[in-house]
Parts: sequence; structure tokens; C-alpha cells
Amino acid sequence: MEEELINGCLWTWEKDTDFLMTGEMVETLPTLELQDTQIYEYDQSWTPHCTLYSAFGAVSDLFNYEFTQKEIDEMVEESYKRGRIKWQWWYIKDAVNLVADYWNEHHAKLWRVVYYRFPIKDTELVDKILTKNYTLCSWYDGNSAYNKDRNDGVLNWTSFWYPTYWHAVSWIGRNWKRYIKDNYKGRKSWNIPTNIYEVEHEPKELVEWWCFCYSAYLYTRVDNVEEIKRLEKFKTSVNVAIELNSSIWHLTNDENYKNALHKMNDENRKKLKTIEAQLKKYV
Repeated sequence: MEEELINGCLWTWEKDTDFLMTGEMVETLPTLELQDTQIYEYDQSWTPHCTLYSAFGAVSDLFNYEFTQKEIDEMVEESYKRGRIKWQWWYIKDAVNLVADYWNEHHAKLWRVVYYRFPIKDTELVDKILTKNYTLCSWYDGNSAYNKDRNDGVLNWTSFWYPTYWHAVSWIGRNWKRYIKDNYKGRKSWNIPTNIYEVEHEPKELVEWWCFCYSAYLYTRVDNVEEIKRLEKFKTSVNVAIELNSSIWHLTNDENYKNALHKMNDENRKKLKTIEAQLKKYV
């Protein structure tokens, strides 16, 4: 049976089949060498697209690629086609999935992107991920107290009760420190840049204070060379199965068995079309 990557869902939408990034998997992730100096920021302005913009920034950090305004507009329109109500907020798990699909359809010549649900309440794992220069998509419950604390460029207060809004952002790490990357490129408060601000608290504390969600999303890269090899082998195996079933069909006199073989080959031919469509993305 074909193995398929199953992408995670956040918050109450989690499923038993979600791919959860574990400590062992974190250890095997390569460090992203080029991301030390380049941080990709976007400006969502007055739009309610924060979950999408969080994902834009995370994928851009991963591949050192800046989405064009045309691409951003296309992804926003795609969100409406996927059931989002116009000019309304959207679940972060849906936004992360959409941006991954868009990248894999339009840019996956050398690398595909996959994503995992990640336990942001595990401070040790968060620090390992951020030290390797990956970006985490997450969200928080905010209010005026949170905004005031952030406006000096450092989040270090200990209470943010009675939230009045929720907002999707990203976690990044630089110089052994944790930062939040927002979606308002160029934002300042009293000439202090505040679109990227340091976080002094441990992620676990912010989760325990009901400020940040306990899960986040992590994008990772998959080498397409190995994926192409897998698909080619898969295609060969399916073709062999079709030929074998056809040969058996001509030898048996059992009509029920013939019908079963015919149905199997119908499914195999459908699978071949799927494999060939996947291979075209990498040519």
C-alpha cells in the first residue's frame, strides 16, 4: 500500500493520525545554514489573513524565497475556495496546509515541503528547533497588556488575562534567543522595531498562562531526488501488478475472480495516473 504523509491539525482539530514532531525527529533535522542572516517579513496590513501570513513567513524562511504579491493574492483566493468566509479569520491548520500545497504545486522542483504538529509547551524541544533556524507557526490570545509589553521590543510581563483578540504569529530563534515574528513588516513603537520582538519567558510558561496555544506547526523540507526514485519504483510495481493481473485473468475460468481482477486493474490504472501527475511536478 502506498505510504502517504499525513499532515497535522491544531487545537481541537487534532487527529490520532496527525504527524507529531518528537524529540528523536528533532535530533535528525539538519540545521538551516543560510537562515542566520535572512528573516522574511510580510505585512498583512488591515487584512484578517494572519494565519496565512504566518505560514508565508515560515515557508519563506525555510527556502529563502519571498512570495510575490500575485502569489499571496492567489493563496488568499484559494482560501475562499476551500470554504473560508471572505474577510473572516481562518484556522491556522488550514492556512498551513494551503501554503504547503501551493509550494508543492508551484515550486517543488528540488524540494517539497511537509509539516508537523509540534508541542510548543516543550521548551527544550522548542529551543532545539529554533537553534536550527526553523520557524514555528503559532498563535496567541492578546489584549492591550500584551501590546504594551511588546512595544519595548521584549515580551517579559507575567500576566495577560482577559484576551480581546487572537492572532497568528511565528517563533524564530537568533543568537540563542527566542523571538516572535509578527505580520506587520516595518512596525515600530517610539522608534523601536516591534514586528520582531524578543521573548524572555519560556514557551511552557506562556502556554500555562493561557497566552499561547500549546501546539504549533513546523515546516520541513523533503529532497525530491529521493521522492522521484520512490515514485518511479512505485510506478514500476503498479505496472507489474497490472500485467500480472491481466495474465491471471486470461488463465482463470472463475468469473467472480475475473471481475475482481478487472476491478483491481481499474484501481491500479487510476493509481498510475496519480503517480504520473506527481512526477510531473518534479520535471
